[in-house]
Amino acid sequence: MDRQRTFGIVAHVDAGKTTLTERILHDSGAQGHVGSVDDGTAATDWMRQERCRGISITAAATRVEWGGATLQVVDTPGHVDFVAEVERCLCVLDGVVVVVDGVRGVESQTEAIWQQVSAAGLGRLVFVNKLDRQGADFGAVVAQLGSIFGCRAVPLVVPLGDECLGFAGLGDALTGAVQWFGEPPGRELGERLQRQVQAARDRLVEAIADGDEEVLAAVVAGATVPLHRLREGLRAAVVAGRLVPVLAGAALWNRGVDWLLDAVVALLPGPRELPRELARAGLWSADRAGDPDAPFCGLVFKVQHVDRAWNFVRVVRGRFVPGQRCGRSRSAAADFTVPELWSMQADRHRNVELALPGEIVVVPGEFGLRTGETLFAAGAPIALPQPHFPDPVLAATFEPAVAADGPRLFAALRELAVDDPTLRVERDRGQVTPHGMGELHLDIVADLVRERLPVAFTRSRVRVDRRETVLAAAAGEAEVRASIGAGELAARCRVAVAPLGDVQARPAVVVLVPESPAAAVAAQELEAAVAAGHAWPMVGVRVALEALEAELARGADGLVQQAAKKALDLAVAAAGRAELEPLVAFEIWCPEDSSAPVLADLGARGAAVTGVAAGQLGARVLGRAPLQRLLGYVTRLRSITRGRGRVVLRPLGLCRAE
Repeated sequence: MDRQRTFGIVAHVDAGKTTLTERILHDSGAQGHVGSVDDGTAATDWMRQERCRGISITAAATRVEWGGATLQVVDTPGHVDFVAEVERCLCVLDGVVVVVDGVRGVESQTEAIWQQVSAAGLGRLVFVNKLDRQGADFGAVVAQLGSIFGCRAVPLVVPLGDECLGFAGLGDALTGAVQWFGEPPGRELGERLQRQVQAARDRLVEAIADGDEEVLAAVVAGATVPLHRLREGLRAAVVAGRLVPVLAGAALWNRGVDWLLDAVVALLPGPRELPRELARAGLWSADRAGDPDAPFCGLVFKVQHVDRAWNFVRVVRGRFVPGQRCGRSRSAAADFTVPELWSMQADRHRNVELALPGEIVVVPGEFGLRTGETLFAAGAPIALPQPHFPDPVLAATFEPAVAADGPRLFAALRELAVDDPTLRVERDRGQVTPHGMGELHLDIVADLVRERLPVAFTRSRVRVDRRETVLAAAAGEAEVRASIGAGELAARCRVAVAPLGDVQARPAVVVLVPESPAAAVAAQELEAAVAAGHAWPMVGVRVALEALEAELARGADGLVQQAAKKALDLAVAAAGRAELEPLVAFEIWCPEDSSAPVLADLGARGAAVTGVAAGQLGARVLGRAPLQRLLGYVTRLRSITRGRGRVVLRPLGLCRAE
């Protein structure tokens, strides 16, 4: 485990994550050729939809060897519609490499991913990519990282320019080593570039000294700090999250990838080195985590149906072997026997006979496993922390051409929902309605269904999923009576509702009456009623069962359910109901000559523009708007900009519907 690095490559869409992963596979010897995203030959973008669209849709795991260490690399999607892929991978990673476009700098999805990584408490490296392109500015990106994220970003590998200010080489600020891509520069330029590398080293040493008393004492005394001691101090600062090393390169031309891999091995933590507060909250909080002699347990962090179900598991403790009998944390599910274990290389695999703590493997087969489920050795139950996913915000109706195909269409979508925790599927009167994270998400879902199922269906226009909440605190009382045989039964409930103060918060149902079978029935009914809501599911509300009088006998559970539901309806009516709709932040890039019509169109949509700036790639427009007003905006933007505009939407939560 000490020589194991499990890290993810995360970034804004089109920053170069997959290209970087391809170079890692090639440089490490895991792959003999270099795949291309543009040519549709990238190993980690193996789905047809990924190769056709040139984007990553699903996370892909690979394993390579570098510098005497085993690297488990996870390439994640950058598009916001596939946020679940990032969320569920972060829960099993020990560190990340954040890729930033050297021309565009920090973009909207970079910010969202950075927040996710910060919440997970993971150590990070930043790789500033595409420095070979005109307009790339390494120094500006480093400054952006510090100002936007409030972190201490320090250059570790810096770009070196030739006489024409082209990208000619790289300098290692820690060791002073230099890589030249062509002929070394002349003496005068070489000396100037060496001073540039020395200045970066001084800045790095100063940053390390601020958190390391031994290094600080040596610097104050004017003594030379040994290289191994600087590496130790830098590693400790990265693991603790005090420093974020920034490396330079151009993945397309394989510039700086080798030094990035060296930094991953030297600076990112193994499972045993995670900060104590992170270890207590995550996978490694389990008793005897990391002990190969402990009873086995592992987390199912991803399920994907290809030829069959691929169940991705990260082992937390014990030995995981084929033929092992496993229990799972879903109490109603039966134990099962593991048929075989795979080590993955994107969509290719090889069989393994043993997986030890920290390793990522796949259990092939349909066992009804779900994302977030814990596997454990039979007779040694345990439940590991589960990832949480945002609720879907858009919906579209899929209607089969032949009514008899409805069940097959529903079954295909339900299988996709097993793979994707942010996809929710409902069925009503022959129509099937998937709910997803965005228009692209639902497009991909429809494409996958058509690929897997020879059933003709039509898809409606997408519509926005709303939510509802209460405006004030209120209570409602209800009594329901029924004559059964010669007697009469009654159930009385008092239910109170109150805003939680945060409309983004999930509803909370609390029971303030003594525990009893009737109270359990009432609580279950209240939870179901809150999930359904009046017209939309409820959020940001506290529901309390304050009083209950009922005798649960002779079928009286139906009376309890009716009384609880009626009391809740009365309480919500008294409190006042408000509808909420999704709010999104937008980031638009467009040519300078198109900025005026773009701004005019946004104004007509009632969008709030918060910033307009000119950059190397044209105008950059930032703002926010209700999602409803931006449905179909991609097509409109292409029309305004003659196909040269680009927009990225990022969820901001909920706002009052107008």
